Amino acid sequence: MIRVSGPDAIAIVTPLLRSAIPLPAFPSHVLRRVGIVDGKSGERADEALCAVMLAPRSYTGEDVVELSCHGSPALLRMVTRWIVAGGARLATPGEFTRRAFLNGRIDLAQAEAVALMIGARTDRAVALAARALAGGLADRVRALRAALVELIAGLEVELDFPEERIGHDLDRARAAVARLRTDVDRWAAAARHGRVVHDGITVALVGPPNAGKSSLLNALLGRDRAIVSPVPGTTRDVVEGTIALAGVPVRLLDTAGLDAPRDEIEAEGIRRSRLAMDESDLLLVVLDGSVSPDRRVLSETAGRARVVVRAKSDLPAHAEARALPDAVDVCTVDPRGVDALLERLAQDVEQRAAAAGDEGGIVTSLRQLELIEALAGALAASAEALHEMPLEAALVDLRHALRLTGEVLGVDVGDAVLDHIFSTFCLGK
Repeated sequence: MIRVSGPDAIAIVTPLLRSAIPLPAFPSHVLRRVGIVDGKSGERADEALCAVMLAPRSYTGEDVVELSCHGSPALLRMVTRWIVAGGARLATPGEFTRRAFLNGRIDLAQAEAVALMIGARTDRAVALAARALAGGLADRVRALRAALVELIAGLEVELDFPEERIGHDLDRARAAVARLRTDVDRWAAAARHGRVVHDGITVALVGPPNAGKSSLLNALLGRDRAIVSPVPGTTRDVVEGTIALAGVPVRLLDTAGLDAPRDEIEAEGIRRSRLAMDESDLLLVVLDGSVSPDRRVLSETAGRARVVVRAKSDLPAHAEARALPDAVDVCTVDPRGVDALLERLAQDVEQRAAAAGDEGGIVTSLRQLELIEALAGALAASAEALHEMPLEAALVDLRHALRLTGEVLGVDVGDAVLDHIFSTFCLGK
């Protein structure tokens, strides 16, 4: 699809089309079949579907022409060149959504939800992004902003005319701030869980050499991703793959065995293993269940979020390995050998992503999450000030909270912030 937006969109595309009625006479929001021709030679290049969406009833709020061509990259490049030669220019990343925001079609929270939708990797992430795009977060922030405006106005009247008793009394103000603070704290928790759904979690498979880490990675992925060999130290670099559990992307990292290195290459592999451990949310400590467990690995991973895996459970279990508490038995030669481990991982993922709370779930950009957390802090400071400090101090914190709601919605942001937000979008959106 090729999309052209702007006041001259129809005039620029018209010379390239052949149809029963000219493009300027197309009814809005109706799909019609057209021929696409070279504007100079008149030679026909493609049969396409064309839609005109007249301002303001379009995605950008401007006149928009959309051409659905056949899916040849060469054809699309050629037609795009003709359109640019006619007076258009290539869009920058996120420019269509930026124009939608600037023209009042969506607010900034919804604009950022578009990027979240594009980046969603699971059905669950799509559902949360769709809720944000429909205004789920924006509606909550607008309601909070209205409540803050009313509260600040009442307190300022109380400050200016204390004897008239026409503003908010302090007890009512304290109760109002407490309610707002509870709401925002709940949003922040939901947003942190939403980021887990969107970003996923990272799980590193660690353990001594030849414990079965690479075989386990292949079994979890359902395909051969890592090289498997009975020779210890086969894995020298971090190998990764991704699965989805409980609607959350789970990035799996197969690492080199933790042992005394025999050469520089193996030492570098072990160093990268420890870096992978540091960036992971959860460790799968893979031990060969048929031999005595490696106590050095267990000691190094103690205190970390981990699941101990007794691999090679088809072999006779070593007594010390059998005594490991809460370990999960895994046999990669049996197609069902990793089911118990997948169930255990799914439980951990659900706990981190709060699956039971998706009805009120929020997915936000990192910028929005930082603003929500700052908003919670401003409300906490204002609540403390209302109890212990002059009213003027509480109003400073409440006005700061009001500014933060404006930044979420795009009311109080500058071009630099917008440039940063929309630079992360893909081209054509």
